[in-house]
Amino acid sequence: MRRAAGIVIVAALLITTAASVRASLKGHVSMVNSVAFSADGKTVLSGSWDWTMRLWNLRTGAEMRLFKGHYLPVNAVAFSPGGTTVLSAGTDGTLRLWDLATGRQLRKFGAKAKAMITAADFVPGGKIIVSASVDRTIRLWDAASGILLREINGHDQPITDLAIARDAKTVISASTDGTLRQWDLRSGVQLKIFKGHAISVNAVALSADGSIMVSGSVDETVKIWDVKSGKELKTLRGHVGFVAAVAISPSGKTLLSSGNDGIIRLWDISTGKLLKLFRGHNKPVWDVKYSPDGKRFASAGGDEVVRLWDIASGREIGK
Repeated sequence: MRRAAGIVIVAALLITTAASVRASLKGHVSMVNSVAFSADGKTVLSGSWDWTMRLWNLRTGAEMRLFKGHYLPVNAVAFSPGGTTVLSAGTDGTLRLWDLATGRQLRKFGAKAKAMITAADFVPGGKIIVSASVDRTIRLWDAASGILLREINGHDQPITDLAIARDAKTVISASTDGTLRQWDLRSGVQLKIFKGHAISVNAVALSADGSIMVSGSVDETVKIWDVKSGKELKTLRGHVGFVAAVAISPSGKTLLSSGNDGIIRLWDISTGKLLKLFRGHNKPVWDVKYSPDGKRFASAGGDEVVRLWDIASGREIGK
């Protein structure tokens, strides 16, 4: 889902086949806020402070499509489960649905207050979109019509990120109020509150089975949580400055974190051990995403570049 950071979450993305791909995806003219892999791992979306979203061919590194319509930074991007449409969420307070094949905008919708949207994604199945905003509200939308279905309130300060459970029953939100909260998507009822971070939580991710949650904060820590009990399992330290993004591998065995220091860290979830450091960005890294097969990941940063990394070797692909 992506993520939010300082209240905007930024991210970047990269490539696939090592031998035939550029080391980085270049085209944005401002920092990259968000990134998403397609289900087949062949393409990636990136959203930027240059107000655009771009689609990249990961085999060639070529820009396939440019999506223009927002008039302020794009904070979150997502592929629909069916892969025929893509979603963007902006600082301009709007959600926009696009036809992937043509780049045509199909629908624009959002809050009447036009408050910055920090995170958005499809609920598994693709019929509902969930968004979060600086107005402290989570909103559920009908993807086909853009009609607002429900508003969920409870945070004391802006919401920065969302993570939707694979079973489509719950969503977890992160906030600058220092908490994470679990909500029932059907009723909007708050199920659980997770307290432990000393200050603003910028990012949240869920494991595929929904049992483990990972969060990243301005307090420079990454925390691992047991979702069922609400218990904090581990606190990971090492970042210098805020943590902007976290991601859990498809296998659920490792996690990635990135932030202000520009270094991406790979951690073992069961032990909390730091496994690798990935260096290449020269500015904060706002987003990280695993590829569907879990062998690579993409990173996006303030240096306006999306980079792709091979996890086994620890090297940037194409270099």
